[in-house]
Amino acid sequence: MTVTASEARAMGIRLPPQSVEAEQAVLGGLMLAPDKIEAVSTQLGVADFYRKDHQLVYRAMLELSGRGQPCDAVTLGDWFEANGFAEMMGGAGYLIELANTTPSAANIDAYAQIIREKSVRRQVIDRASSMVEQAYGADGDATTLVDGGITELMALQKIEARAEFTIKQVLKAAYEEAQRARDLGLSIPGIPTGLHRLDYVLGGWHESDLVVVGARPAMGKTALLLNFLVSCKVKCGLISAEQPMQQIGARLLSLKSHVEAEKMRSGRFQAEDYGRLSNAIAELEERTIQVYDRSSPTIADVNRIARKWKHESGIRILFVDYIQRIKSVGSSRNANKSERVGEVVQGLKNLARDLEIPVIALAQVAREVDKREDKQPGMGDLSDSSEIEKEADQVITLYRPHVHDENADETLAILSIEKNRHGQTGIVKAAWIPSSMRFENYGGCHD
Repeated sequence: MTVTASEARAMGIRLPPQSVEAEQAVLGGLMLAPDKIEAVSTQLGVADFYRKDHQLVYRAMLELSGRGQPCDAVTLGDWFEANGFAEMMGGAGYLIELANTTPSAANIDAYAQIIREKSVRRQVIDRASSMVEQAYGADGDATTLVDGGITELMALQKIEARAEFTIKQVLKAAYEEAQRARDLGLSIPGIPTGLHRLDYVLGGWHESDLVVVGARPAMGKTALLLNFLVSCKVKCGLISAEQPMQQIGARLLSLKSHVEAEKMRSGRFQAEDYGRLSNAIAELEERTIQVYDRSSPTIADVNRIARKWKHESGIRILFVDYIQRIKSVGSSRNANKSERVGEVVQGLKNLARDLEIPVIALAQVAREVDKREDKQPGMGDLSDSSEIEKEADQVITLYRPHVHDENADETLAILSIEKNRHGQTGIVKAAWIPSSMRFENYGGCHD
């Protein structure tokens, strides 16, 4: 016997969050207006329905729709018969009742939202209950338990009802994205990098992408990352595993105010410097920039902090300095460095997809490059590069010839786009201003 929510409350029984009425309204509405299933399917998955028979009806609707067939009582009844579920559904009577008791499909989106909300609440209860059981029985590190639990709960903030799409939906989404880029005119579809030529080649930073920027020490890769951060103009986060927050602050002020970095270290300012610093502080304070300063954080730390920033501050991009300083948590102690780095890179890529933000991460280049005659690094020169090459959507290496050749142009910086899933690769030049550790457009945006 099925117990209704009101009957359960009267009996003192606590049922999981549900709305059978909303489920019936959605299923009945889809039978009246089958063309709405495409929109509903982007919000709801089969498991979002509480009742098992409703899950089965919705599953049948998705399969029939995928074959271009209508979703009425007759076709659904045939589907149940063909798949051996006729007895479970009790014939076509309930299907006819669903259609007849639903006056229209006008409010189907609102009912779908109710179903999804109840589903998320049930998932929270399940995961929280699992955490309680793990806490009672855990013998290991409590911090790992907490990090894992928080990551699971915060992952529910991202509503991802579907992972399967028809070719029609895929092509429609791609066309709409292209239309959006066209409507922007001369603008770029992604978040600006601050370097015009790089924006032209990459189209800016794109949601869900992992971008890896590699270089040897002293090339200015942290400076480049901070230039990207200052130029992006959107809410952002910075994971600084390399430098403490005071040094990060000084470098941000130097590149924003154009006051020499040496003055920031020594405090020997001139009169005109105070005004420039004051203006830089005022401009940066208007921005939403979150900084996490911890030496050698774990990928779980990064995951937790980024999700927190996304939820509380709405960050739209994350910068990470740098991959090899982040510790893995799932790899065994016997795992080699490449395997541990692989876990970190996979974690960053998953984070980019889950939060739908670009993740721009620095990486070290192996020292063997310094022994070569051609010291311009390639993608294969990234330290422990196997997983980086596979997981990254874009790989960029930074090289300044003057570091190895004092006769070379001191201001020239070469950004080599080694991998680009969205388009072309190649060389982009930038101008390096060593006094304030800034990167600017080199000789105009077309060089």
